[in-house]
This record gives sequence, C-alpha cells and structure tokens, in this order.
Amino acid sequence: MSNFNERAKDWDTESKIERSNAIARSIKNNIKLNKNMNILDFGCGTGLLIFPLIEEVGAVHGIDLAPNMLDILKGKGKGYKNLTTELTGIFEITSTFDLIMSSMVMHHIENITKLAVKLYDSLNLDGIIAIADLMEEDGSFHDSLDGIYSLGFSNEFLEKIFRGAGFKEIKVVENIFIIEKNNKKYALFLLIGKR
Repeated sequence: MSNFNERAKDWDTESKIERSNAIARSIKNNIKLNKNMNILDFGCGTGLLIFPLIEEVGAVHGIDLAPNMLDILKGKGKGYKNLTTELTGIFEITSTFDLIMSSMVMHHIENITKLAVKLYDSLNLDGIIAIADLMEEDGSFHDSLDGIYSLGFSNEFLEKIFRGAGFKEIKVVENIFIIEKNNKKYALFLLIGKR
C-alpha cells in the first residue's frame, strides 16, 4: 500500500474525479439513498466517491490502508459532521452498515470469495453493496501487476461468488464509465448486491 500512500498528494486528477462522479451517478440511479443510511467506503482514498453522495445519506465511514490518503480526505471533509475515517482494511471491520461501496479496489484483493463473505456479514438486514471495478481486461490496464490480483471481472464470476456468499439479489451494471488509457478502452461495472 506504500505506493498509494506516496501517490496521495497527486491522486485527485480530473479523470479520477470524472470517474468517481460517474460511479456515484450509477449508485444513485440504482440504489435509493436516504438520510438514515450508514455507509462504508472501503479503500476510500481521498474520498472521491464519498463527496458526491455524503449529503444524501446519514453517515459515511471511510477506511483505507494509506494514511496520506486519509489525511487528504480528512482535510477535504472538515465541514462534514457525518464523516468518519479509520486507518484499517475491510477484513478488520467489525461494525455493520446499510451500504458498503468501493471504487477500483476489488482487483487489489487476493481472495474475492473471502471478501464477498465479509461484505455480506458486514451489512445490516436488507443492506446493499455497490462495488465498481474493471470489467475483464487483457492485463494492459496497469503498468505493473504488483498488488493486482484480478484482471477485471466477468459477470458470471461476480454472480457465482456473491450468490455463494449469500446475496439474494445481484445486478451488474456494465459500462458505467470508460477509461481511455494506453490507446485502449477499459469499461467499469457497478456490482449491486442485496443481503
């Protein structure tokens, strides 16, 4: 995670902000948010996915393993009383939430089956996950595959793993954003799963 820690100060690029706004729009279009919701953003970084949604929910807890990312998030979020942060990973969380979300984090996690079970167990009754990540790609998205455990995900894989973890309703919204990089186009999906 030191790489993300070092990159924190330059993280909020125009393209990452545009991507996060598109993911937030897809969340709003597919999930009914309300002021009673308690949300977890894991691998939250500098909060790019948090801020487009924070005023529509009750509370947001952002967790990350990079302290510099959280420092920037805290600075940006000073005016929000409903925002808390914690230097920890998803597998260490003991609280439960109404919505758990992440953006471009899942491909950095080695055991997706274990993640799916942890997410299910960390949701309140009728809780929802909203996970945005890369659709299957050829391995060219990242310059280095160090810390990369998946080259995107197929709908079939997501359906199988998350149903197996207990999620009763699963929906994969494809092409919510296209990243243009290396003269190629990489599509993102939003996985929605209901406990």
